[in-house]
Amino acid sequence: MMKQNPLPKDADELLAVGEVVAAVLAENQDRWNIPTEVEALLRTSIAAAEFAIDAYVAVHAGSHKSPVAMSLLGEAKSRCERSIRQLRRRVLRSVAEIRRHISGRELARAAGMSIRM
Repeated sequence: MMKQNPLPKDADELLAVGEVVAAVLAENQDRWNIPTEVEALLRTSIAAAEFAIDAYVAVHAGSHKSPVAMSLLGEAKSRCERSIRQLRRRVLRSVAEIRRHISGRELARAAGMSIRM
């Protein structure tokens, strides 16, 4: 029997995109005159999501053997999902802040991606 992955499918991708966006913000902050809080809030959300994901995975793994872990599973899942939603909002806000300063093609170039238009 295959083990079920307890995390949303896009959690790893969201963390990776968040890191790329944070790096783009850090690299171009002075040039675009973007407040430092934008990057700081994004990095805080990334760290919170990583912590919540790790906690949920640990509780989920222990829930098969421990009644205490089983009782904490719902709360851990809720916190994990909430932190992922928060991260998604922060990534979107950060990208919107970047988009105010550059075009889509420039954004893709800054993030090291290629796009088709």
